[in-house]
Amino acid sequence: MARTSCSIGTVKVWAVAVIAVTGLGLGLGVTGCATTIEGSSSVDGGQVSAYQSEMSVAAERSEAAESSRRAQAARNLTLELCSQFTTTVVTMLNSYNQFVTKLNEVQSYSALGDAGQIAIDQLNAGEQAIKAKLVPDVEAPVDQLVGDFLVRNQALVKAVDGQNRSGLNEPAGLWIDARNKAVEACGQLAG
Repeated sequence: MARTSCSIGTVKVWAVAVIAVTGLGLGLGVTGCATTIEGSSSVDGGQVSAYQSEMSVAAERSEAAESSRRAQAARNLTLELCSQFTTTVVTMLNSYNQFVTKLNEVQSYSALGDAGQIAIDQLNAGEQAIKAKLVPDVEAPVDQLVGDFLVRNQALVKAVDGQNRSGLNEPAGLWIDARNKAVEACGQLAG
């Protein structure tokens, strides 16, 4: 039994030693946190101005980056329109030329068969493909020139549909001029 009471006494001494060391550690930790910081709570005007200047420059850079991003997005949309336009207009022109060749051979709309309707369908299909890429953010002057071409395309469709043989030259000539202007503007973007 003496051994048991001795063990209890040792445990008590050990527990008291752990508590004392822990307390000493906490006391040092609290003392370490109680250091003072030199300075004042007033604001230096020069530092405020410098900070405001830095923030202003950062805001300007952010605005410039956003403006650059918008410009690049508009350029990409314009290039997509130009790509669509230049490939589609070739199909439209080929179809119209086949119609004119056939009309010159037979010299009569009634002898054309469906060549007139095929040309009309191709002109309209091309117009729809181009319109799908003619969105509000497309750059000037490409947006206006392609829009002018689409107006000329509708005039050519009406001339073909109206079976006015002598009336084809003027709308076809205006169609070609509008096409050439739009292709030239697209070519300038491509560099």
